[in-house]
Amino acid sequence: MATGTGKRPEKAKKTETPLNTEQVKELVALEGELKDLKEQHGIQEKGPLWQRLIQAWYDFKESHTTLNPVKRKTYLWLCLLSVAGVNQFYARHWVKGLIYLALSWTGISIAMGFIDWMIAVPKKPDDNGMILM
Repeated sequence: MATGTGKRPEKAKKTETPLNTEQVKELVALEGELKDLKEQHGIQEKGPLWQRLIQAWYDFKESHTTLNPVKRKTYLWLCLLSVAGVNQFYARHWVKGLIYLALSWTGISIAMGFIDWMIAVPKKPDDNGMILM
């Protein structure tokens, strides 16, 4: 540390030796060999972390989403009781029902119930009056 001069101590400069053409050719050949080995053993390049997380989320949702048949009229009426998550419990979506119940004091569950109602209204019932929810 310099005292009183106000100057910073100079950093030691690095001296880099440039690669000659033989070394560059060797590096290119090694990279090609590495690429061939990765293809041979089925190793894929990883994408960015955010892409892998989004893909993992969609894979999880696709494999864990179940649609249960419910009576359309009953479900639409139970959407009025969405403040307690009754419509989700009726559709056998227990986790969503518990989330609605936990958020019942905030009013968010009422808004989510209205969205559930808007999703259920345009669905055409089958011969038994059932829709998939």
